[in-house]
Amino acid sequence: MASHPPPSTAILAQRTNTDLNLSVLQRYLPSITQIKSQAANAVVYTFSAELQSWDKSGIEGTMFGFQQAVQAKGCIFILNRRGLNNMILDLSEVEAIEASEELLIFKLNGETDEGMPRVVGLWIHADEESTRSTNTRIIQDMWDRIREMESTISAQGAASTAPGQVAADYGPAMQAIGRKVSLSDLFGR
Repeated sequence: MASHPPPSTAILAQRTNTDLNLSVLQRYLPSITQIKSQAANAVVYTFSAELQSWDKSGIEGTMFGFQQAVQAKGCIFILNRRGLNNMILDLSEVEAIEASEELLIFKLNGETDEGMPRVVGLWIHADEESTRSTNTRIIQDMWDRIREMESTISAQGAASTAPGQVAADYGPAMQAIGRKVSLSDLFGR
């Protein structure tokens, strides 16, 4: 394993929390260019059309909404505190968004195996009075921009990026899930 000199204390002291968060997220998706939205805690729910109820998915943790380098791309990323399965919600796969009092509801493209709509709810902890409303507005604005860009691209006749293509852009942290890796594989040589 190659040795890397530790960064100087002065350099580390100059980095903001946003810089640190961005560097962690880029280990999962290197195409991330900017964090647009952030919340200390968010919980993911799935909607059961059969039971007409919301169920916790087992994913909760710090939420980030971010823009990617790829045209018409943006995602919501939940860094899961409850397990190894983080959530990446590609906003180009979202058919509709609705803000309720407690949840930000996403209707995803496609259907479940049972032929029902795929619906996910995101509860954002409001540590400050405006946290939930601010994050909701930012995420909705990101989604609106992505939809506009996708329609512009398709109107120009260019092939837009296929839904779900985020997976092709996974960084070393996502590639390592489910297999043994060395520190040099994960953090570079």
